[in-house]
Amino acid sequence: MLAIFLSRVRMLTLLAILFAMTLGFIPVQAQSGDNAYTDPQERYTFPVPADWTVAAGEDDIVRITDPDGNIQIYILVVKGNDTNQAITDGWTRVAPDIVFVPQQSIEPPSNAGVEKTVVETEVDQNTNRIFQGVGQLVKGDVYLFLIDADLVAATQRSAQINIIASGFTITGLKVADLSTATPAKINQSITDHLETYLTTVMEKLYVPGAAVAIVQDGKIVYEKGFGVRQIGTNDPVTPDTRMMIGSTGKSLTTLMMATLVDDGLMTWDEKVIDILPNFAVKDPDRTQKITVRNLVCACTGVPRRDLEFIFNAAHLSAEDIITSLKDFEFFTDFGEAFQYSNQMVATGGYAATVAAGGKYGNLYNDYVSTMQKRVFDPLAMTRTTFSFDEVVADSNHATPHGAVLTGGYVPLSLSEEKVLVPVTPAGADWSTAHDMARYMLTEINKGLTPEGQRIVSEANLLETWKPQVQVTAETSYGLGWFIDQYKGVKLIHHAGNTLGFTSDFAFLPDAGLGIVILTNAQATNLFNEAIRYRLLELVYDQPMEYDPTIDFALQQIAENQTQIQEQLRSLDETAIKPYLGTFKSDVLGEADISLVDSKLMMDVGEFSTELRPIEDGKGRLNYVMMEPPLAGSLLQFKLDDAGQPTIEINLITDLYTFTKVT
Repeated sequence: MLAIFLSRVRMLTLLAILFAMTLGFIPVQAQSGDNAYTDPQERYTFPVPADWTVAAGEDDIVRITDPDGNIQIYILVVKGNDTNQAITDGWTRVAPDIVFVPQQSIEPPSNAGVEKTVVETEVDQNTNRIFQGVGQLVKGDVYLFLIDADLVAATQRSAQINIIASGFTITGLKVADLSTATPAKINQSITDHLETYLTTVMEKLYVPGAAVAIVQDGKIVYEKGFGVRQIGTNDPVTPDTRMMIGSTGKSLTTLMMATLVDDGLMTWDEKVIDILPNFAVKDPDRTQKITVRNLVCACTGVPRRDLEFIFNAAHLSAEDIITSLKDFEFFTDFGEAFQYSNQMVATGGYAATVAAGGKYGNLYNDYVSTMQKRVFDPLAMTRTTFSFDEVVADSNHATPHGAVLTGGYVPLSLSEEKVLVPVTPAGADWSTAHDMARYMLTEINKGLTPEGQRIVSEANLLETWKPQVQVTAETSYGLGWFIDQYKGVKLIHHAGNTLGFTSDFAFLPDAGLGIVILTNAQATNLFNEAIRYRLLELVYDQPMEYDPTIDFALQQIAENQTQIQEQLRSLDETAIKPYLGTFKSDVLGEADISLVDSKLMMDVGEFSTELRPIEDGKGRLNYVMMEPPLAGSLLQFKLDDAGQPTIEINLITDLYTFTKVT
């Protein structure tokens, strides 16, 4: 299985897609089941997302097309050992009128049995199309996966592309199956190996602090802290150090919702408008159909729009988050593609609060008290809270650390994390490794606390584990959970990211084993997952497999930072003068642009950052945010048709425009 690296570089012409339509492809039925295609020569198989079409063409080429005809994926096998040349030859065969000149070529770690993997990408900014070629070399054959897509469509349907890509299986490659294996008991040898690995990776990735807890057979069998609570201090992280858990908190919200279903206060398939009469999305028909389940399944087609609460958090209430959905459009139909929306999940938590007796106009406070009563208290999660004041008063809390564009982490103020408060049910919890381990035991025990008290029915807890929409070939999303597998063993997990914290919560329900990893730094998912998988490798006696991913990521980070340094330019204070002042976006609110000690600064209230001019390689200047929480985000300074200064943030699927007001 392979991963597709959808890069934000733009593309060539529509000739590829036009030529493909003339090749005389013959529609064929998916084989090996309703959602799978098997190569007639039995060299490979791949899954086919719902409503996508597969056609077998001339010259041993298979073409897959999305429902709207904006994405073409070609699969073919080319003889030879030169993977890069095979990608070039493949493009010549599927679209001979296109001259494919990759702007980026990388060699990510290969799957077992694959000798070499190459990913080449070109994006044409004139046509807004992406061309991407992936080649996997196996015994003198290069298996090609070629994408020709509209960039917006590829972004909107990236989950479906990854279903095909991750499920592309080359026949004959062996995959370990541990479904009948029994994991080893956690012992001193295993934890010693894990600690040695953890400290090594922690140093490699500059993670300030981490807390780890492991559960097995109904008990917490290991918990320990590593590193420091804040860079530059000696205050140690412990298993009781409070950190934010981000989106891992989504499952705590759905657990609370499950208790309400148990009590008959709502159902999973109750219409949201029956609980929140003023609930609405942009499509009136969908407004009438969306259920409580839909709000927390990542399956309704609503895209991620995090900037809208990050930029406006200080002015947003829980009720405002619900109201904001009135402007939300849908990328795909219900259940068609995985689309992750924090505002939808937050609305799910707030709707459940109303079902529990909470009042519109006091939704945040009522949600907090409902979670305390139904989840935190019964689970004895005594150090889990939503209260920033409580955390500040507690000496054993970690400081968040944000990533800087040029590398490394810097401490953030706790107040910066308050941008999550409006979407609290989606993951604004503060917790500890110890508390989260107690919660994990309750999940593994199917609703029974470590002391044997039932807080939710097994039936409704298991409902949250049921797949609702595919994410990759092996992974689905349930209700606040990713439903996955580790080499044939069922794996349930969720990660969480805030501006300065990262969490990973993963367990094998059938094996009674799980691990919690919390860190006090932004986007340390690579570290957290490395520790998770190293534990699984140790208990199942599997070879170390994650290190190549870490090494590859470090290489890419180093290359990107070098490129950034080469492309950064000196600030032209004269050129920037028209853009100094206050700008306003109808969606993101106000931003003040000013010169402070010859630095160009952007202050949106919730955060401020230096902006530096950066060249895109073709002589065009953008401005890049240098500091957290959005380091690396690009802005374009331009004049509109009336000659007035504007600032744009272009996220491919969404364009946010700021107009100068003073």
